[in-house]
Amino acid sequence: MKEIKVVDIKLKIIRGRVGPADRRFQYSTLIEYFIGEDEGGKVLTMGLIPPTYFFLKQVLNEDLNDLERVIYHNIRKDDRKILRELFITNNLIKINLKNTLSTIIDRVVIDKIDPIGSMNYNFSASLYLNNGQRVPNVIPSDAAVIALIANKDIFIVDDLFEEKDRIDDEIEERLSSKKTGKPSSEEEEIDIPKNIYT
Repeated sequence: MKEIKVVDIKLKIIRGRVGPADRRFQYSTLIEYFIGEDEGGKVLTMGLIPPTYFFLKQVLNEDLNDLERVIYHNIRKDDRKILRELFITNNLIKINLKNTLSTIIDRVVIDKIDPIGSMNYNFSASLYLNNGQRVPNVIPSDAAVIALIANKDIFIVDDLFEEKDRIDDEIEERLSSKKTGKPSSEEEEIDIPKNIYT
């Protein structure tokens, strides 16, 4: 398993759904992890909940555009507001947090994709500590915030791109078989008893 370094992170808002099986929302907030041209120049895109999106915007010191301002003022109150005020706005605590995290964290690696049911999946990351320990199953956007504050590198395991493409293909196949009414091979094998609730 090879770790590929993320060279850039971009946040963006798109109209419509994040994944093939997601319900359609008016807008979706995304994070994109770009790897270098030497490694194929791929992009790993993940959906984010809007509060995390705006939290990351502040960590990256990026200004909000007009659309982002409208969405920001229309979302529910964020439970992370106190954390944001403490760690992002308060400079003294931010400096202490940055120093502490930079001495503890070695790197962040987005290393796992877990299917959720038959139509969706989640990513997870690991925090590698300077003492050799690994903290697995961290939400990638939270891990990215930690890496950005600590000024540490973010990596993606190379197998993750192929695994994501494979799962996306399977989901598209299931969706197309549902639209055409043709049962998939998995559905043909399952024998569901009739009148189970009568």
